[in-house]
Amino acid sequence: MDASPDSALDTGAVDALFARRFAEGLTPGQVHGVVRGSALIHVGSSGTTRPGPAGGVLPGPDHVFRIASMSKSFTAAALLLLRDRGHLDLDDAVAQYVPELVDQPPYAPDSPALTLRHLLTMSGGLLTDDPWGDRQESLSHAEFGTFLDGGFTIGAHPGTRFEYSNLGYAILGRVIEQVVAETSGIPPEGAHRILIERELLAPLGMTATRYDAAAVGPALVAGHVKRAEEWVELAPTPPGAFSAMGGLHSTLGDLARWVGGFVSAFDPAPDDHPLSKAARREMQQLHRFAGVNGELTVPAAHAVPSLGATANGYGFGLFVTHDSDLGHLVHHAGGYPGYGSRMLWHPATGLGVVTLSNATYAGAYDQAMDALRLLVRGAARGGPAPVVPATLDSVVAASDRLAAHATGAALTPFADPDHFAENVEQDVPDAERHRLLEAAHARAGTVDPPDATPAVWSRAMAHAGWVLPAAEGHYELELLLSPEAHPRIQQLRVTALPTLGAEELLRARTALEAEEPVAVLLRAFGPPVLVERPVRVGADGTELLVSAGHTWWQVLLAPGTVTLTPHPTSAYPRLRVLAAALRER
Repeated sequence: MDASPDSALDTGAVDALFARRFAEGLTPGQVHGVVRGSALIHVGSSGTTRPGPAGGVLPGPDHVFRIASMSKSFTAAALLLLRDRGHLDLDDAVAQYVPELVDQPPYAPDSPALTLRHLLTMSGGLLTDDPWGDRQESLSHAEFGTFLDGGFTIGAHPGTRFEYSNLGYAILGRVIEQVVAETSGIPPEGAHRILIERELLAPLGMTATRYDAAAVGPALVAGHVKRAEEWVELAPTPPGAFSAMGGLHSTLGDLARWVGGFVSAFDPAPDDHPLSKAARREMQQLHRFAGVNGELTVPAAHAVPSLGATANGYGFGLFVTHDSDLGHLVHHAGGYPGYGSRMLWHPATGLGVVTLSNATYAGAYDQAMDALRLLVRGAARGGPAPVVPATLDSVVAASDRLAAHATGAALTPFADPDHFAENVEQDVPDAERHRLLEAAHARAGTVDPPDATPAVWSRAMAHAGWVLPAAEGHYELELLLSPEAHPRIQQLRVTALPTLGAEELLRARTALEAEEPVAVLLRAFGPPVLVERPVRVGADGTELLVSAGHTWWQVLLAPGTVTLTPHPTSAYPRLRVLAAALRER
């Protein structure tokens, strides 16, 4: 069900990733979808909704699976809905709403009170409780109150570390129930579920999403577990006090709407989502750091060869990852007896992936992340972080200025106060800057074509870098705007890079084909692609750029030596744009 312009996305490769996962025999059936914004633009599936003699059908976009811990994002959204209405504050003590916790002993005498924010961000000091928490869902309101009254173990000062807790989100569900009961008169038991169904699911048109499996109807896919090499169907678990941590059932289509609401939160245009855009953005920020992960993957082990690092943590009901290559990613998985699932998205491109499976903890978790990486890297809207409009205007202005200089036309002095901040003349006098530009012109020649449209990369909101082609090479430019009400250029760098000779290119190609350890490692990521125009010329030599798979490497040509070095992943946004711009020449 591909739809233009998204037909350019490599959904076939996505299907192949999930097909390989299904071939491992870990689930009777699975379905996956590619999301752009809130639209489900592609669906793939394998297996059956019900194995065995009774038979089933191929899972589809309208089949309903339990989504388990993905439900936490709905609980967090409901809490923020109440916060925005003035019914609670995230820094309130939990015991203010859950009286059973008044006598809960702290971790230490000087520990702070446990707050709603601590529980939202998985930093309450509660112990990790998978799979224990999955078996508590059907507790009644009274039974949960008895449990809380008896106390539970706390393993750290609240607010000091990340540890995933289902119990913490069950307690947040109880907070919501108490607030709803006090403000609406609805009895507390089940009030959390009522609030979400009435004020989040219904306005969003998520008509197939339900807490109670008995209310789903024939579209419900039963959960399964493998015992003695046979798939055994599991009876549905009724909703209860722990549903706030993992009780929802949903479809690919409904989850596409849910993902779309988070993606649209970064768009300045208004929408009719029941939760404010500010709150949805707030949910997707990294509020509690969990750890750093560096990963080296090669084609023999993974479908997407890469070298990268991520900083990972928790927002409000969502995991947040800052990836050295792709930037900001948001996601959550769900595992439960009978089911496995994951949803994840890339706010900058609006692309997302959702996968649902009908076997215990058998979600295609890694494959979903690999699929999103593949889609983002290939998307027309992928690449470096967006640049603010004022910067784009200044890029065009600065490009015109350089083009005018390189073609011999008169150039307005850099001291011009309409375009340049006063520090520009103070940092480098105008006469010296013109002398440097003339030297650059002598190295690379006239901008050709003079009206070339720059491809822009950015490392900050007011920064832009781009490439201009020239008759005998190219120019790389960078500018930084001032923080004034009407931003002016506070820094402009122009680097001229001449075309490389045939002998130097041959040296670089030979080094890439050598049997030296670094060259062998480079080729393990994929066939090396040499960008045949320099990206730097310095006292230590001339630097060329090589891509291999999704990694970037430096070839440094010095007199008598050629050195291969992997680039740090933080440089990847700039290198992607440089490579694309220089390959076009």
